[in-house]
Amino acid sequence: MYKFKTSEGIFLQDFLFSVNAVLPLFILISLGWFLTRLKVWDGEFLKTANSISFSVLIPTMLFYNIYTSDFRSVFDAKLLVFVLAAVAIVVGIAFIVVPILTRDKARQGVIIQALFRGNFALLGLPLCQALAGEAGAQTASVFLAFLIPAFNILATVVLSVYSNDKVDSPVQIVKKILKNPLIIGCVLGLVFSLCKIPLPEIVLKPVRDLKSVATPFALLVLGGDFKFKSFISNIRYVLSTGLMRCVVIPSLAIFAAYFLGFRGIHIALVISTFGTPVAVSSTAMTYKMNGDYDLACQLVVFTTIFSAISITMLAFVTKTLGIL
Repeated sequence: MYKFKTSEGIFLQDFLFSVNAVLPLFILISLGWFLTRLKVWDGEFLKTANSISFSVLIPTMLFYNIYTSDFRSVFDAKLLVFVLAAVAIVVGIAFIVVPILTRDKARQGVIIQALFRGNFALLGLPLCQALAGEAGAQTASVFLAFLIPAFNILATVVLSVYSNDKVDSPVQIVKKILKNPLIIGCVLGLVFSLCKIPLPEIVLKPVRDLKSVATPFALLVLGGDFKFKSFISNIRYVLSTGLMRCVVIPSLAIFAAYFLGFRGIHIALVISTFGTPVAVSSTAMTYKMNGDYDLACQLVVFTTIFSAISITMLAFVTKTLGIL
């Protein structure tokens, strides 16, 4: 039997949290769009900026987040298996359904990536902390070390298979995975954290500085590349994929987690994994791997805006039912 909570103001608190988490991202995206309109930068600069974001800034951020986590203390193997299995199921179903919806292979890869690759590094950590306190933040930090490499490996495979270019062989896909800067950053962070390799402050400070630049820089570039004309032509794919990403998939994941006995912090992590908007880093990877870059940008923008509502509702419903 559910235990309903009726504390006054809970909906307003959750709504304000979601707005405060998402609105700054949207402001940065909008600023990037205006800078392009004002001709502060052009297409060539944005192309170079995408490469910098993908090859340097985001890998550094992932390395730092994983390196500074202490996953030995709060590691939960059962929850990790559930989350990874749920991600695998989403990808498996998407491999069957998405090609039916569109025949464009570059578009197929971007849609599949959007369905499983949430913005866990940027929004998942603070969201889990807001929903479950400091224990939630520690759990999310631990899972970051496993989820981010998994997301990037899956994205590399998906974008390689669903490409308008010649399909890569398994060996070529493995090479792309091993050479992917995002995966390299995650692996190095995991190795340094597990082996407790200390970094002197003279090294850690520039790493921390680059990490702090990664997300705002990626959002500015994302906004700079956003094209309204192509958004209209992609609107049915953006709306359907966005609703699946922000509402349908997280709702099903929460139901499955509840059925398997997960509660509290575990539900908070499920919401943070499956309910967050599409990862900003997905656009940089899509660009480097010749996917439908415009659609990838549009999915990030739409899900970022829409998640202010969807995250609020997910938090409100799970708290009201007493399972969070």
